Amino acid sequence: MKKLVKTLMVAGLAISLSGCVTLLPKTKPAQLYRFGYEPELVEQKAQTAVMPNKPPLGLIFGGITFPKDSAGDQILTVDGAQAAYVAEARWTTGASSLFSDAVTTGFARTAKTVTLEPRVPTAANYRIDISVRKFETSYTRNKPTVSIALDARLIRISDRVVVGQKFISADVAVRRNDMSLMADGYNQATTQVVAGLIDFSETTLAPFVAAQPLAPNVPATPGQKVEGL
Repeated sequence: MKKLVKTLMVAGLAISLSGCVTLLPKTKPAQLYRFGYEPELVEQKAQTAVMPNKPPLGLIFGGITFPKDSAGDQILTVDGAQAAYVAEARWTTGASSLFSDAVTTGFARTAKTVTLEPRVPTAANYRIDISVRKFETSYTRNKPTVSIALDARLIRISDRVVVGQKFISADVAVRRNDMSLMADGYNQATTQVVAGLIDFSETTLAPFVAAQPLAPNVPATPGQKVEGL
């Protein structure tokens, strides 16, 4: 009899738990997306002046500031005065982190005369600061456009003088209101602004790269004057 009671209690508990499970709200899992720097999307153009005997100029990555409403993993959309996040869709991590990774990847894979260094004690004499002003999908007449805009500043560390600053932006139209196409738009827009950052950095710092001593163990070409001789 005791065994039967115990069995009935276990069965009753199982039925009770199963009933609880059916009462839980059913939610559709969020689809995850990511974006980054895609060098194959960059339009080929004239290369920055080549200085084969000069080492790349070290440039400290001062970091990125992001608007609070678009810095996280939610995907911001704006339609006039209304703002909303895309339902059931997320970035794989915060947008600010993905964008920071895109910047470091872009400089590592594409830059020729400057190298981006982490924000640690270093011999680098210059720093780049990036302030993202816009990172969103804007709607006009129900047509989505991925928009990214930022301010970039190059600063000489020794005296904190701004040696260059530039506003860089990219707007990529999306064919239709589809999140996969929108993610592709973020890839394109991110690649465009990172390419703009690299071009801005190399162009602005070109005179400082040229003023550097020759790279170690690199002989001067015939007729070339070696600094200090």
